[in-house]
Amino acid sequence: MDPRPNRGCRVMDAMHPEPGANAEAEAEAASAPDLAAAIEALAAMPAAEFAACRKAKAAELQMKVGDLDAAVKATRAVARAARDAAARAEPPPSPGVVRWPGWAKQRKDGLYFDPGDGAPVWLAAAFDVIGEGRAPDGTGWGLWLRWRDRDGRWKSWLMPFRLLAVGPGEAEAELMDRGLRLSVDPAARLHLRRALAEVQAGTKVTTVSRAGWHGTPAAYVLPNGETIGAPAEPLVMTEAGEEAAARCATAGTLARWQAEVAALAVDNPLAAFAMSCAFVGPLLHPLGEVSGGIHLSGGSKSGKTSGCQMAATVWGPSNKGAVLRDWNSTANALEAVAEEAGDGLLLLDEIHQADPRAVVGAVYALAGEGGKGRLTQTAQVRRRRTWRTFILSNGEVGLAEVASKAGGRLPAGAAVRLPSVPVARGGEAWPDLHGAPDFAAFMAKLHAAMRAHHGHAAPAFITKLAEAVVTEPDELKALLSERQDHFAKRLPANAEAQALDVARRFALVAAAGEMATAWGVLPWPEGEATRAAEVMMAAWLASRGGAGAGEDADAFNRVRRFVAEHGASRFAPATAHDGGEVVEDSRPTIRRAGFRKVVDGADCYLFFREVWAAEVFEGADATAGAKALAAAGYLVPGEGNKLAKKERVPGWPGGSVRFYCVKAAIMEEGDDAGGEAAL
Repeated sequence: MDPRPNRGCRVMDAMHPEPGANAEAEAEAASAPDLAAAIEALAAMPAAEFAACRKAKAAELQMKVGDLDAAVKATRAVARAARDAAARAEPPPSPGVVRWPGWAKQRKDGLYFDPGDGAPVWLAAAFDVIGEGRAPDGTGWGLWLRWRDRDGRWKSWLMPFRLLAVGPGEAEAELMDRGLRLSVDPAARLHLRRALAEVQAGTKVTTVSRAGWHGTPAAYVLPNGETIGAPAEPLVMTEAGEEAAARCATAGTLARWQAEVAALAVDNPLAAFAMSCAFVGPLLHPLGEVSGGIHLSGGSKSGKTSGCQMAATVWGPSNKGAVLRDWNSTANALEAVAEEAGDGLLLLDEIHQADPRAVVGAVYALAGEGGKGRLTQTAQVRRRRTWRTFILSNGEVGLAEVASKAGGRLPAGAAVRLPSVPVARGGEAWPDLHGAPDFAAFMAKLHAAMRAHHGHAAPAFITKLAEAVVTEPDELKALLSERQDHFAKRLPANAEAQALDVARRFALVAAAGEMATAWGVLPWPEGEATRAAEVMMAAWLASRGGAGAGEDADAFNRVRRFVAEHGASRFAPATAHDGGEVVEDSRPTIRRAGFRKVVDGADCYLFFREVWAAEVFEGADATAGAKALAAAGYLVPGEGNKLAKKERVPGWPGGSVRFYCVKAAIMEEGDDAGGEAAL
């Protein structure tokens, strides 16, 4: 298409004469340079100045006013295109420099579209372009913007560039929803979208989707987007949750928190242990550890929730909904909370209120550091949530009881990922009241202090850790290794791998607490965190029944539970009488499971092998369970290598039958081998 005005225009005909034109046209062509220069000079004028002189200039150039307007407009269009092409050809701006297209003008009251031949058009209130961002893999490009909302609060947002190419108005709607004032004129909104698409920022940022460690060198991003450390380029959180700021909210001072909250944990192992747990999450990545956690179980008024709230104050407020979250959530919500607590503390309250059927799966998912794969409405793969986190959980029951409510058994793997530590009732778990007249007064003082002072310790700890990761990485690993050796030695020599794995987690908690103490974040004497972790591990070992495999403890618990539930009703006693065995049934036995009698001098429960496999060890390895009891001395074995022993059954055709003969002493050892031993 010919960019010149209509071919009847004298100026343009003179500038571009037709071949074979007459002598008059040739004469006019001789003056073309003067005319072109005049048009360019007029095109360069401000719009108001040109409007004032256009009629006089048209007469001076012997042109119609309309022809002059068309010539000036065409010249301006050519000049704009040349400027835009030159701007695109320029090298990218240097860091800190923002380059707008020539027609976009930033003024004190906002961004304008300057057409060059008319009044500027207001597009949006003032905002800053901080940089361009993208994910570490080079996808998800966007523009990092910052402005003050209608209440004067600073807001920042990494606007995905894709919003400028999808449904009209999506980018503008997001900006307005975040408090930026925009023109609602459709033409102005179109100019704004074009300006946002064409602006260039020299600063580049890396976008991250979760809190925690990112980049090389590593820097830590708090849930509210604040960065600790010195990353190679700025890090921007793209998907901070609605409550992210609440997770990091601060109140009071670090010094007052140390004196009025943290100091009250000294000589109170439950509190000191819970607070040490709060510092574990940031250590996972630098020390190469995986996610996992601890579950505190015990009745109401035991102080377990208060201990967890003390841990919460390391990161933010102690109230529910900030750092402290509920187990009673959907799987998708738990995944979101876990990602929000990346490389930090995932604090879950009241496990007994959750759906028992979902708890075991949630434990595996949380410790597995990744959520489910899901599809979008358009059948595209949605971004899978990932995290690293340390879990501190509590509830009135342990994981085994939760699984039992769902009609199942707790897999040993879940018990290792989130081992249950029983907590004593009342003030027994809080032996030192630090001068308070009673437990209630102590708790009132503690909770008032937690409301007044929180949120300072985690940033202080991470700041020290970020420095140590660069300057003392070997020392960090050496401290953890020393703690791991220390806790491993507190296990029996024949400890199974599962017990060693859990002991490693107690060592990690102790190391975190000792680091926080050494760096002046916790006002504790040296060794306080280690002593607290030792007490809690002892309580876990006692409740578990020793350092054997989790499957062994499960076998003991299965047998005890079955006998406790069905003892006299399904095991009739058999005693010697007149040289033979007599079953002393005071009432008929319904669904007999076996008998009770003395075998090799020991009072025993005799289990039919069919009942043993189908009921006692439903869903588990019945033979492995028998072996575990035999190794612990609770099973009277048969001849040779047989686990089941032949015993005479009163009135049974054919004489003897093979039973699993379990010593009744297994019920007397409950507190030491799987009962409710507590801190």
